Amino acid sequence: MKRQILISCTVTLLASAIGACLHPAHAAEATPQDAPASQPAAATDKAAAKKKKDEKQAVTNLSGVVVTPLRNSLESAQSIKRDSRMVVDSIVAEDIGKLPDNSVADALQRITGVQIAQGFQGETSSVVIRGLPNVVTTLNGREIFSGVGRGFAFQNLPSTAVKAIKVYKSSEASLPDGGIAGLVDMQLFRPFDFDGAKLAATYTATHSKYGGRTDPNFSVLMSNRWNTDYGEFGALLNASFLAQHYQYDAVWGDFPKVLTDGSGTPIKTSSGNLVAAPNGFGADYNIGYRQRPELNYALQWKPNDRTEFYAEALYDWENDKYSQPFYFSFPVGAVTPDNLTVGNHCYPNQLTGSPYYGQTICDATSGSWTGNTYAATSTQAHLQRGRDMQTAVGVKWQGDRLRLSSDLSYNSSSFNDNTFIIDTFLKGPITTTWSGTSGNQQNWTLAGNPQLDPANYYLNGLFQTWHNESGKEYAWTADGTWDINGGFLSYLDFGLRAADHKAEYVGSVEISTPPPGGAGTGNITATPNPNAQVIANFPSGYFCSMPTTSAIPVSWLTGCFNYLTQNADALRSFYGLPTGLAPENPGRYFHIDEKTYAAYAQLGYDSELFGMPIDGLLGMRVEQVHRNLNAFSYDASTNLYSPLAVSTSAPVYLPNLSFNWHFTDQLQLRLDAAKTVSYPGFGQLNPSLSLNPGTINRAGVASSGNPNLSPIKSTNYDASLEWYFAPAGYVSGGVFYRDINGYIQNYVTDVTINGGAYQLNSPQSAGSGHLDGAELAYQQFFDFLPGALSGLGLQVNYTYIEGNTRSPQYIGGPTVVSPLQNVSKNNGNIVLLYEKYGVSARLAYDYRSRFIDGFTQPTVEGVNDEIVPANQVDLSLAYDLNRYSTVVFTATNLLGADLHQYWGDGTSRPRDIRYQDRTVGLGLRFKL
Repeated sequence: MKRQILISCTVTLLASAIGACLHPAHAAEATPQDAPASQPAAATDKAAAKKKKDEKQAVTNLSGVVVTPLRNSLESAQSIKRDSRMVVDSIVAEDIGKLPDNSVADALQRITGVQIAQGFQGETSSVVIRGLPNVVTTLNGREIFSGVGRGFAFQNLPSTAVKAIKVYKSSEASLPDGGIAGLVDMQLFRPFDFDGAKLAATYTATHSKYGGRTDPNFSVLMSNRWNTDYGEFGALLNASFLAQHYQYDAVWGDFPKVLTDGSGTPIKTSSGNLVAAPNGFGADYNIGYRQRPELNYALQWKPNDRTEFYAEALYDWENDKYSQPFYFSFPVGAVTPDNLTVGNHCYPNQLTGSPYYGQTICDATSGSWTGNTYAATSTQAHLQRGRDMQTAVGVKWQGDRLRLSSDLSYNSSSFNDNTFIIDTFLKGPITTTWSGTSGNQQNWTLAGNPQLDPANYYLNGLFQTWHNESGKEYAWTADGTWDINGGFLSYLDFGLRAADHKAEYVGSVEISTPPPGGAGTGNITATPNPNAQVIANFPSGYFCSMPTTSAIPVSWLTGCFNYLTQNADALRSFYGLPTGLAPENPGRYFHIDEKTYAAYAQLGYDSELFGMPIDGLLGMRVEQVHRNLNAFSYDASTNLYSPLAVSTSAPVYLPNLSFNWHFTDQLQLRLDAAKTVSYPGFGQLNPSLSLNPGTINRAGVASSGNPNLSPIKSTNYDASLEWYFAPAGYVSGGVFYRDINGYIQNYVTDVTINGGAYQLNSPQSAGSGHLDGAELAYQQFFDFLPGALSGLGLQVNYTYIEGNTRSPQYIGGPTVVSPLQNVSKNNGNIVLLYEKYGVSARLAYDYRSRFIDGFTQPTVEGVNDEIVPANQVDLSLAYDLNRYSTVVFTATNLLGADLHQYWGDGTSRPRDIRYQDRTVGLGLRFKL
């Protein structure tokens, strides 16, 4: 009944507001243009008064210091932090098109408590807040997503389009839920952000060391506003383009296992201990060219001082063509090793189910294997396309004591990947030489370099896979704030949200087709099919030579990207397959329709405690989610798929409480508590079983979702003490605690399906856990220093995080206490700033300590897959040629840091070394 009353009141108030839109208003001032959409009218008035006081104080403190773009951006970010109703950190563009870094994903690493990681395509693809990946993303306050995910691919949005990025680390009722980690809001420029006409453009040429090319990046923004007899109008158009030739190389060692001779008998040390060695050795390169165009516009109309209408949209596209060549050898266990050396790193064998479980095992440090073992190369030729789109219309109305707004938006996103692969193997005998793990990497070669001779290569399987994913959402919100103006209660926030989100995924059959006549007989490396020799069938143009690395100092041959993509139909015909694409696989299909209805109400209060001002919020958000899932279930006994439909519906109640104590105008304490929730990813809910059969050297890969996954729920507590001693100077310290229930983790399990060995990857609601930590941040310009030194500034932030879950170590196993994935205990940034005499500079060091990337199938060292990130030093310089133009220089990863990945703890079992690129850029920024 209460909800019906609230809905009725909201609709009535909105109708009244819209009816009043076309009538002049004189009783109230317009809301400041830079006020956040969720900030109530009462809070806006206080913020405006506080802003005037701060401006006066700034005049006194600066004592003649010129407020320059860099300083102004830091002041703006500091004001957002200080005046927010929650724990918020942000980064603000110094000027149009001047947010640090090329993409939003990279810029986020500069914010306290945010950690990033690069993916295999040489760009940032992972963003976590305080170690948790469960992040809600909004654009100008409304939800946005990519593909069938719930989150947005931050790398899709160039930083030149963005005015500010806010990271909400605590929650309140007016914010969209769905992220126990927090919320990231990206704000784009609007025409009313500027006093009048504005034209700005940037152009940068960026050279990548490993990519080996110089690529153009540019952006253009045009904006204006006009006063007419019908009110004030504004229009803005922004376009940008990013391009990059990239090369992201990795050299790896396969999982560690008990080392045996050619007959399968374990090899032991002189003291009787078992020996562990990598299952195999390999390389995985990623060499490609990516383009990311972007376009956004905004229209604003204020028919009177009380009312504003707006329409805005964002479009971004991705076109990525890349070659992913593999080079590997799997001799371990197939033949007896020679020249074996063993180190002194020993531990109990942790492979569950092994007859040697618990016995002492020591890591080998080098060796060689000679025989008819499997060594091969393979090129995965990827063609990828994607796009994101959001368009919205809305209205805002400000009365004397009432503020109302309504917003209608449409999101659409799609992504397509088409991958074509042909495996080629080397004729035996092969000698694989492993020279150890110097440099925290697997160093290996093939003796005599048979991989350089095209005549040694024979065709193996053709493998083609594709998938299409798409998502769309209609969303409507209505928000209001009523200024109560009481003795204790200040205002009431209230609102509604309704959304219909659809996600669909379609994928192909994944199976390897042998060449005509087969790859060979018996041990195919010893007796390959002579008719399958590569150069006998494709005498020219097939092979390309691959780059070298410190771990693999000799080149190798594999199929050329252009040859595979341009001759795909001919190659399929050669393998006896019809032209075109592989057929659709029911096990890789799902369609989900999720309808969400939410309502919230919260009270803002304002009083004094011991003569000092206090304020805060008390609220509740209620959400109902109805989900219908359609997919196909798999029957292993019949090898058939049958339609499956699953429906779920559950309410969620999310209370919040905050308390802010203002000891002085500069010193304040925050205390926040809230319940938050993260819903399972759409792909995680898909119950279908997808099968990718095994190869000669590996078990098959199977994946399945789980429709019974529950939302991850968390009770969050935050406290921070903040001292703002200058307009661009502050010190803050905070602590946080998350009590998490039902954290979703992926498990890899060895299973048998239709007589074949598979490693099944599936998600489970793992259990309960917690995450806690502390944050420190400091920022200051040293205006008191003499002369040129007065332009120096410093930013330092540090976040300590720890967390764990009580969950099974593997499906069906005993419950254990395990660390949370993605959580680095120590995280921080140090940024040296300079701005004076037209020079602006940032020298930034980003640090993130070792963390667990995921849990693998059980091995002799356990299940942990751990990463030591590449902690980079980046530089940006700018010099104002005049008031209209600035020359800019950027450099990333100055010290050439690389990422290292390990099986388990320690450094004796490297999994990957990933060679992070270094870039330099030179450009020009222009504005009128």
